[in-house]
Amino acid sequence: MSWEVRIMPFEISSSEKKGWFSLTLFRKNWTRFWPLAAGYGLIQFFALPMDLITQAGYGVGRNSSLSQRFAGEIFSATGWAAPLGLVFGLLAAMALFFYLMNNRSVGMLHALPIRREGLFLTNWMTGLSFFLIPNAVVTLIALAVEGVFGAPQPGLTLRWFALHTVVAMFFFCFAVCCAMFTGHILALPVFYGVLNGLVSGLCMLVDNAMDVLLVGYAGNDLFRSSLTRWCTPLWHLMLNLQSGDRVDGVYHTAAGTSVALGYCLVLGAVFTLIAVLVYQHRQLERAGDVVTVGWVRPVFQWGVGICAGLAFGTVLYENFFRRQGAWAFVAAVTLCAVLGAFVARMFLKKTLRVFAEGWKSCLTVGLCMLLLLGGAKADLFGYQKWTPDPALVESVYLGNLQTSPYDSGYSGVEFSDPELIAEVIALHKTLLEELDTLEWARRNGNEVYTTSDGWETSTGTGLRLEYHMKDGAFVNRWYRSIPISVEGLADPDSYAARLEALLNQPELVKKMYLGWMEEPEKAVVSGWLSNARTEERGDADLTEKQARELWDAFLEDLEAGRIHRYLLDDRARMENCYYTDLEFELSLTYYLETGERDVSSGHMSVTVQKTATSMIKVLEREGLTGLLRSRETENIPDTDIAVD
Repeated sequence: MSWEVRIMPFEISSSEKKGWFSLTLFRKNWTRFWPLAAGYGLIQFFALPMDLITQAGYGVGRNSSLSQRFAGEIFSATGWAAPLGLVFGLLAAMALFFYLMNNRSVGMLHALPIRREGLFLTNWMTGLSFFLIPNAVVTLIALAVEGVFGAPQPGLTLRWFALHTVVAMFFFCFAVCCAMFTGHILALPVFYGVLNGLVSGLCMLVDNAMDVLLVGYAGNDLFRSSLTRWCTPLWHLMLNLQSGDRVDGVYHTAAGTSVALGYCLVLGAVFTLIAVLVYQHRQLERAGDVVTVGWVRPVFQWGVGICAGLAFGTVLYENFFRRQGAWAFVAAVTLCAVLGAFVARMFLKKTLRVFAEGWKSCLTVGLCMLLLLGGAKADLFGYQKWTPDPALVESVYLGNLQTSPYDSGYSGVEFSDPELIAEVIALHKTLLEELDTLEWARRNGNEVYTTSDGWETSTGTGLRLEYHMKDGAFVNRWYRSIPISVEGLADPDSYAARLEALLNQPELVKKMYLGWMEEPEKAVVSGWLSNARTEERGDADLTEKQARELWDAFLEDLEAGRIHRYLLDDRARMENCYYTDLEFELSLTYYLETGERDVSSGHMSVTVQKTATSMIKVLEREGLTGLLRSRETENIPDTDIAVD
């Protein structure tokens, strides 16, 4: 005799019952969870009305009126909508949908004469009331406070109400959507937190991986993208909630408000729709499971494997295997991805014994990571070897350079001259012939060597190349460690010699110093000599006439190409440059977009160079050359110096 036992799945469906809303359940939710709404409202009360009362209590003595202070406080309080909604949206979802994660509760509530959609709608409406009612009460109190003190701000106050309510409901809808995919109450906050920052976190990890695998990767390109910001709710909302211009004490916030409201309403509706659709087909007997939706279970395993591989593999590599090179990174990430997939499977199966039946799927995760990262390391798509066609480039920016002397010329420069662009691309191609050298330097750093006389024989620099293409595209390359040596600078065909020659083009040197100015020749200046050969080795003031003449001489030397930049503190650099700098305080005239004239101030530091003959002539004529410090004068006692 054989017995066959069939176990029917435990699922009590309420989808065919008539009720669409339960007032009794709504009241029960408020009876049980009113402290949640009360706590939210109490925080809002102290954040807005009490803050306004405090501002009013400060009385007179400030530069702004009470109305302006109220406007500023309300505007600032609106920025708290995102972090507050993030926390309380989750708490409300955990409280109202906890019954889905308990076998007894899920069976009892789904036996009620109400449809599943009705249960969902009742709890969703309860969540809305948790935020709508406290915010409405706080708004009325705030308006009353503003009226009592005669500083009404109805527009900003109603904006505060709308944004705080909509943002809180957005995060509530997001948390409810997450709740539909899990049957474990502790998994809900984990999923919610991870998904809120998943895109930005993954982009950061991928950026780091590409930085390790590809020489010249610009770093954080994905993380800084607009898509990453839009897919990170907290980040995106905080940017827009605090966007606005203040003109004559009036805040103009229409743009930021519309973006935040549209973002929350559209995505909130999408998350709610997804939650309803998943709830309609949810297997109730999966209460207690980490993941309740069948097709999401393999996605969960792969997602955990990939994220664990990139995160823990990066930590492993950076702490133990960095000097072993990029292939060690590939191996570390692959190993951690396999282990992460096994851990995810243990959570799904609720047992540690998953190796026998799950090893194939877990190894597949690792194999895919190996192929993807290995392909990137092998540069199958030609990322590292790419250089643009000069005819297609609109402009180029050179930045992140470590050059000397260390004055105000120590900055990046952008230009659009076709001949200079062609030189940059030729330099770029020469640089790419040394990929192995660049990879070694990036991993181990640049070695700095000096002679017994103090001359540098080798060091390093960084180089960022930003190509702005004529079709509007933007291409970025960043070489963090480029070795520079005396031998390299002596070879005119080397990347080091090409780079130094490019940086000493008079047009570029002029841009490095004056690129931020309008009409520098009209600048009104005062100045002094810093690090001068005075009795205390301090500063020596210049007269207004001396400062004016030295500034004009500096502009002449720039135009004539007599100011030099150096990649190495070698003999040529040290013998040409004094230790003394000219410090200029500038008053610059410029014009606004409206055509109005305005004045700005600025500072310019210029190292005195022997090749700057116009400056040297002025210093000689004014009797200031005795104040210049150089290697030759370092051993002369300062007591013998006469200061003019």
